[in-house]
Amino acid sequence: MGTRPGPEAADDEIGSWLDRLHDAHDEFAYRYVYAAYLAVRSPRRERRGGEVALTAEPGEGHLLRAGSGDPGLRLRDDAECEAFLAYLVGRYCRGRHSSMEEWEAAAHDRYVADLRGWE
Repeated sequence: MGTRPGPEAADDEIGSWLDRLHDAHDEFAYRYVYAAYLAVRSPRRERRGGEVALTAEPGEGHLLRAGSGDPGLRLRDDAECEAFLAYLVGRYCRGRHSSMEEWEAAAHDRYVADLRGWE
């Protein structure tokens, strides 16, 4: 996440990256968010999982990208990876869901219900 003065700036960068996901992928954004969550969880290693890719940066850290057109989100070290995961839980679970897994299942159910509403 570069050279930031403190945790608020890191949260802003994560929030901006997630906002871009929502803007770019609309009703499918939940899939990208959950794929990012899975990619960054420990043990961290290079992963390509459908919607996102996590690649090791030279030296230390990782780059999380949602497709080739995404400039990505740099996570400098394990502490930033853990902060990213905590941010996701705080933003998406908000006490309504006990885990990101539960959040993803609920988001998918809403997506399917919306599709059925078009029939």
